[in-house]
Amino acid sequence: DEAERCHRVALMHDGALQQSGTPAELRRSTGLQRLEVRAADLSRAETVLSAESAIADVQRFGDRLDVMARDAAAAEGLTRATLDAAGIAVGEIRAGAPTLENTFVALLRELGGELKSPAFPLRRKFRERAPEAVAIGARDLHKRFGKFHAVKGVNIEVKYGEIYGLLGANGAGKTTTIKMLCGLLGATSGAMELAGERGSLRSGFVRQRIGYMSQKFSLYDDLTISENLDFFAGVYQVPPEERAEKREWVLEFSGLAGRGEMLVGALPGGWKQRVAFGAAIMHEPSVLFLDEPTSGVDPLARREFWKMINRLADRGVAVLVTTHYLEEAEQCNRLGLMVAGELVAQGSPTEVKAAQRGRLIEMITAEPQRAANLLKAEMEGWRVSLFGDRLHVIVDEEARAGIQRLRQRLSVAGVDVLGAYEERISLEDVFIAVVEQARREGKVAVED
Repeated sequence: DEAERCHRVALMHDGALQQSGTPAELRRSTGLQRLEVRAADLSRAETVLSAESAIADVQRFGDRLDVMARDAAAAEGLTRATLDAAGIAVGEIRAGAPTLENTFVALLRELGGELKSPAFPLRRKFRERAPEAVAIGARDLHKRFGKFHAVKGVNIEVKYGEIYGLLGANGAGKTTTIKMLCGLLGATSGAMELAGERGSLRSGFVRQRIGYMSQKFSLYDDLTISENLDFFAGVYQVPPEERAEKREWVLEFSGLAGRGEMLVGALPGGWKQRVAFGAAIMHEPSVLFLDEPTSGVDPLARREFWKMINRLADRGVAVLVTTHYLEEAEQCNRLGLMVAGELVAQGSPTEVKAAQRGRLIEMITAEPQRAANLLKAEMEGWRVSLFGDRLHVIVDEEARAGIQRLRQRLSVAGVDVLGAYEERISLEDVFIAVVEQARREGKVAVED
């Protein structure tokens, strides 16, 4: 997300500068085009499309697949034919520009940097549940710390097999909410349900069914990796005969095979996150809480995280993720946007974006900063965002009329517009608009 806003970007790998240029130049350098594919069974669709040699990459998101190929038209025909032959209903297929993450991942694969995670050693059969069964539930949840109202009337329902994301800025109330939902923090008021229990969320019965990876403290720095994993295996009551196998899986998943005697405190942040994730799932929980799980993790490792999260969800595990990464939020089946302790929007990523009013105009100018300043002086500031050599502007009128008005305003000021067209509203555009509305209503301080 941040790299897209830069004028120039340098891609590094193994201590060397591999490529540099403007975001647009880097996106073009791969020669790949991106398709957004919506299908009935994303798990199976990802598997069958990944086997096609003409498709360079398939990445699964919460309600779509991103398919990368050199020829978008040919790839669309191949995608429809392949999914149809597999009996998978295909919805909309839409061409779009590659992201910088697509570009970086493609480069790393050319350099042999692709990660392949080992299969998780499953030892327990997951119990079948009714589709409507609730794994995590909250009704009118409140939390006060003295006079500070941290969480205000939150309602959440997460089904088994679903990935639900809580998206919000730092201080929005995400971590407080997740701590209440998993029984680590008492609520001031409201009702909660966890793994079928509505009474005590701290019972041994519930503890054996949940996994929790905290935002800051998950591992002991003064213990070795193996000692940490042995400790958590004991806490979660992993059968003794399974512990060695699970420990070795975590080490391999983390890229640390054979390094179990390293002190955790010596690990870089991204590796520490991988070990903490492995420790949280060794006992094969049916409900999983992940608080900012991929903070500090590189793009390839983040993909492996999400492949594993999707595998768990496919098996029926309910997953609640908190994040402030907008790209990561797209990985969730459903989202909840939190602002100042309130859940202000919920739905699939597509539904949340579709609910945002206005049209998004992307403009390319020779003077993007000056253009942004001029437009912000005449429009609400949240409507104008700078993305390197491009501007994102949200207008209320039809796209053609909005483009004409913006071109005229910039032309009068002597700013050349090199290109202007309508784009789909992104989660970032939605989030900025939602936060700005909260500020106008006095829910969020201007400096927050």
